Amino acid sequence: MDLLQSLQFLARDNLAFFSPSRSTSPTSRRLAAASSALLRHGRHLGPALAHLSHVAARYDLDEATPGNGYRSLVQVARECVGRAVERS
Repeated sequence: MDLLQSLQFLARDNLAFFSPSRSTSPTSRRLAAASSALLRHGRHLGPALAHLSHVAARYDLDEATPGNGYRSLVQVARECVGRAVERS
């Protein structure tokens, strides 16, 4: 299972646990809203990262100098998702 799938499963579980129908506490509502946002962002992030990873090589200076911001962006996004999964 990759990080995005883990994030989506955790967000879905948190959303079910902290759903507003189970509790009316403001903290539960905020956690449910945050989990819902994580789930929504995770669904869009996967295809975007896959696309960036696929096109990154097109923008290299040459084969010996793989230097563009796309690889860095993908790495930073994966690191952030990993941290979100850890924290959840």
